[in-house]
Amino acid sequence: MLLRRLLLLCLASLFLAALSAETRHIHVIQLLDDNSPNFLIREGCRSIDYGVAREVDRIQTALGISDVHYYRLNGMSFSAEALDFVIDYQLSYQERDIVLFVYAGHGFRTPNSTNQLPKLYFTGYDTAREGDDIRLRLLERNPSVLLNIVIACNATQQNYQVPPGQPQDSGPTQNRLAARPRSSRPYEVLFADQPGYTKVVDLVSSDREYETFMSRDGGIFFSEVIYAFEEIFADERFSNWPAICNYISNQTLQRTNTRKLPQKPYCAYSVFAAIAEAPLVTASRLTSSQPLGCRMAARALRKDQRMELKILRRRHRRESASSKNRAERKLVNARHRQETSQMKYVHLQAYQRQSGSCK
Repeated sequence: MLLRRLLLLCLASLFLAALSAETRHIHVIQLLDDNSPNFLIREGCRSIDYGVAREVDRIQTALGISDVHYYRLNGMSFSAEALDFVIDYQLSYQERDIVLFVYAGHGFRTPNSTNQLPKLYFTGYDTAREGDDIRLRLLERNPSVLLNIVIACNATQQNYQVPPGQPQDSGPTQNRLAARPRSSRPYEVLFADQPGYTKVVDLVSSDREYETFMSRDGGIFFSEVIYAFEEIFADERFSNWPAICNYISNQTLQRTNTRKLPQKPYCAYSVFAAIAEAPLVTASRLTSSQPLGCRMAARALRKDQRMELKILRRRHRRESASSKNRAERKLVNARHRQETSQMKYVHLQAYQRQSGSCK
């Protein structure tokens, strides 16, 4: 009788573990201006790249997430067009996942702008993108958590004949050692999925009309973000995003005031109701020289492809949730990666054929 009870208890535990298995993925959209002619900016971007990758590894391990999708838009891929492609197509394979958006480069504001986030500068002012618009487009993808880390100036640009400035901090860095996380509980609480809602965390190095001072370690603000993620999660001092945002802001202000650097960050936490399936913003840019019928066909094809990716992601989440054990889940995840790669390859070929017929 005792053996039977133990067997039933084990089966129940396995069943509950399967139900509670983490089926979300992490999507990291990373735009780093690591081709800048300025040495400090290049080195700062490399430090940000390393710091983000390390923290994503921590989150993945703590939550038991199987896959992390990196969209590294650096170097020659540091462009608004590449960003549009990731948001409009690549993120279609996303269903209540965790999305991390990281930008490090030039930023500016237009006169009389009321937006909170800076305008992101790529190759020129004509290709710049409003940070608030990017935030909305990512929110439309209905992730469970959207974490925005923006390292850029946020001051009004008056002279459009020259690129936005990027103040530098060449002083000595003050790195602090953070403890290792003792448990995964802080991650589970902060990154928990609340069905029907999207949690948005904005960590911006500069508030309105302030500048960002870049250094080799990514700047004071980024170092405080990394320290907060490691130290606070380690000793569980704060268990909610507003407290963490306040901590990062206060620490950044304290260090910048000591260095007499006029930098004030913007950190905020918001919760939004899930947006309907139909996207509100579309960034497809088809040239007017193409025949209208051909352009409409290409747009319809891409729309169908996005829907196919979304349906595929939903099916994959259901299959992952129904996996009975870790070994089976590992095989299922491997098959999912193969199916996703194959579908994207087929989509690419079909879209290239359609685009070729428009020439």
